[in-house]
This record gives sequence, C-alpha cells and structure tokens, in this order.
Amino acid sequence: MSQPLSAAARTAPTVVTASFWLWIASTVVSLIAFALMAPGLFAGPTSDTPYAAGVVAGAVGGALIGAALRVFLAVFLLKGANWARIVLTVIGAVVLLSLISSLLTGDLLGILVVLIVIAAGVLMWLPAARPHFRRA
Repeated sequence: MSQPLSAAARTAPTVVTASFWLWIASTVVSLIAFALMAPGLFAGPTSDTPYAAGVVAGAVGGALIGAALRVFLAVFLLKGANWARIVLTVIGAVVLLSLISSLLTGDLLGILVVLIVIAAGVLMWLPAARPHFRRA
C-alpha cells in the first residue's frame, strides 16, 4: 500500500529527501528559464510561418509535460520506488545533454539546472539511499 507523501518524507533518508527537493528545484529553475526564453519563441523568425502556432504550442506543452513528469517521478522517488530513481537518472542524462550548449554559451540558468540535476542524481544513488529503495 502506498504511503502518504508526508509519511514518505519522514521515513526517507536525508539524501533522498535532499534529492527530491533538488529535482523540484531543477523543475522550477527550468520553467523560469523557459519563461524567460518564451518571448523570443513567440516573436522568433518562425512566427510568420503557417506552423508557428504549432511550434509554440509544442514548446509550451513540452515544457509543462516535462515539468509535471519530473515532479511526479520525484514524488515516487521520495516514496522509495526504485523505478522512479532509474527513470530520473535517464531524464537527468537527457537534461544534461540538452544543456551542453548552456555550458558553452555561459547561460547562467542552464548552468544552474546542470548543477542541480547532477547533485540530485548523485544524492539518490549514494549508499545511504540504498535501504530506502530496497524496502519499496
């Protein structure tokens, strides 16, 4: 039986709780970065093309779905679901690959997301977290 989120937070090791909050923080910072980038998306060179609305809708939808997915998985990470830890690792790798350009261009929010995702990924795989995922 699934335990409530507050009970899961009380029973989770500190490293798992910290990883949970870092995943939430990475989601918030990613959404802030997207919101700052959005005006350029709406007024970009493709705004005159017939498929511009689809591009904008796809970008907004992708950002929101990606954020919701990270939060959903972080909740299950906190509850001790090992599958959520594995999926978050894969998502973290994709996020890191997509933000390589941020490292090269000096985009501060992108660099912040990279650092947060690395910290969250490392914390959820530390030896202190293992017993939490064996119980689930």
